[in-house]
Amino acid sequence: MMVYLNGQFLAAAEATISALDRGFLYGDGLFETVRVSRGRAFLAAEHLKRLRSGAAFLGIEPIPTDAELAMVWTELIRLNGVEEGVLRVTVSRGPGPRGYSPRGAGPATLLVTVHPLAVERGARPCWRVVTSTKVRGTGPRILCRFKTCNRLPQVLARAEAEAAGADEALILDERGCVVEGSSANVFWVMDGVLWSPGPEQGALDGVTRRWVMGHCRSRGWAVREGTAPVEEVRRAEGMFLTLSTLGVVEVREWDGRSLPVWPGVAELQGAFERALAEV
Repeated sequence: MMVYLNGQFLAAAEATISALDRGFLYGDGLFETVRVSRGRAFLAAEHLKRLRSGAAFLGIEPIPTDAELAMVWTELIRLNGVEEGVLRVTVSRGPGPRGYSPRGAGPATLLVTVHPLAVERGARPCWRVVTSTKVRGTGPRILCRFKTCNRLPQVLARAEAEAAGADEALILDERGCVVEGSSANVFWVMDGVLWSPGPEQGALDGVTRRWVMGHCRSRGWAVREGTAPVEEVRRAEGMFLTLSTLGVVEVREWDGRSLPVWPGVAELQGAFERALAEV
């Protein structure tokens, strides 16, 4: 496996990061996970926009231009021979003095990796989910607009799901309202209206989530951003998750209870697949 690290294409085993890198020590960095379809990055502009916005917010620099990053991952995809896969772009503040203060740190560390897709193209998995009992919220809402490198709440929630034999864990906020999955945004249907928590409710501002919301609105479907107590959401007419790697994933079971099948999920999955084919 070849990777790109700070200006060089290297075998993964040869790529080394400073022991003083703040991304490793504190999670002081950002990343983007991008779907690769037919050897090309899907929704690349939206991912880069979020990455650049996060870097500006955190004061991480320098960051290569969008064109430079695109050249890097295009070559990396070619070197690894990946047609259908997942691209990850990671940026940290770089090495710095000991302590939380970012003063004197840098330059930024840039790591780009690409991985084969875990499922076959066109597969439409149905997931079983559980409610996390260990994690409440995933951190300050001011950071929900970005994917930061500190993902410990998500790691704990996913481990809890796997221990329960489930595919994903739903995370609630401190009030007991549904926020998101450990690796996905969540949608549910109530009285014919699609609901999905966003950054104001403590959920990641997901790129695929925004794509799905835009598609739904173009179809004239009612879509609202918000959340609700878990007891209310359990009465939903259907539920699905959105994530960059798989697109739209239907939830068939939640905490051991079967959920209704909402017909719109199949249409969204088809639309996502068509969009991938047009990259």
